[in-house]
Amino acid sequence: MKLENFAKCMAIAALLVCHPIAWADEESSVRLTQSDGAVEIVKAGAAAGSPAREGAVLERGDRLVTRDKSAALLLWSNGSMVKLYPNTEIVLAGVSFDLEKKMEMTLLDLEKGRLFVKAQVPEHLFSEFKVRMGGQELRTQGAEFALAHDAEKKSFKALSLSGRLVMDLGTTRLRIDDGQQAAANIGGKLTQDDIKPMEDKTRQSLAKVSKDLGGSLLMEETVGATGGKLVIKIGGVANRRGSTPYKVNFKALVKGGSGKLKSVTWDFGDGESAAGREAEHTFTQGLYVVILRAEDENGDKASAQTGISVEADCGC
Repeated sequence: MKLENFAKCMAIAALLVCHPIAWADEESSVRLTQSDGAVEIVKAGAAAGSPAREGAVLERGDRLVTRDKSAALLLWSNGSMVKLYPNTEIVLAGVSFDLEKKMEMTLLDLEKGRLFVKAQVPEHLFSEFKVRMGGQELRTQGAEFALAHDAEKKSFKALSLSGRLVMDLGTTRLRIDDGQQAAANIGGKLTQDDIKPMEDKTRQSLAKVSKDLGGSLLMEETVGATGGKLVIKIGGVANRRGSTPYKVNFKALVKGGSGKLKSVTWDFGDGESAAGREAEHTFTQGLYVVILRAEDENGDKASAQTGISVEADCGC
């Protein structure tokens, strides 16, 4: 991978993570930020492709193809990333935004090959990211995961580094959570018992890919050292979308300041509140903004917020 290309990607990712206020409430544009080797874009309706150029914007129906010893990276302006490995072919079936639900929806067709996906949006938005492989569909509201589709054998393998992946097989809903994997033939039988833990070596390898790409909006930060400006974040939330009634656990992640908090308060956006570093709340159907406020013993104050969406059946 070219160092200058990687540096560009990291700069873009850092901008996205550090400045969430800059996001507009609209669907993302999808841009090719890295193209290494023989990579082609086939525009929707075109009979043949052309060499892909970094900076190109993919539109609905466009196809991206990587050949031998080639790779590519796509970046959604709202934060998601998709890395294509050699001999991979995808179609951007669509990106849309539901203004009422504050939800971005992406649909990719993985015709063949391997992907690493960061399906992520900032905390004031929600996501539904879907990947189709033949007749099988996989979706997530936010996850970092690897996916492989063998078109000849009509099989797939899905591995979740963080976040939940969901598949509907007939009347059965299967969930692949952090550190789990599943493999099956498309259209074949798959039960929750077939979902297994990832090997440590595999998980470490995926974690390295994630770190190299940078720009994670999903990984939870650890508590930081004392001193300097008081900074607080909301942690503990496994999924920001759920089906009613939806119980959510919250915890305050603190960095800087005096090291001792005088007060921590939670406003759940429905008229209810709580105090303490950890809190639990059950939400009914609706869209909520949860606000965390903290003050340390020196009088320094900080706040953070996140969104919670509760539906009759979120399918997640």
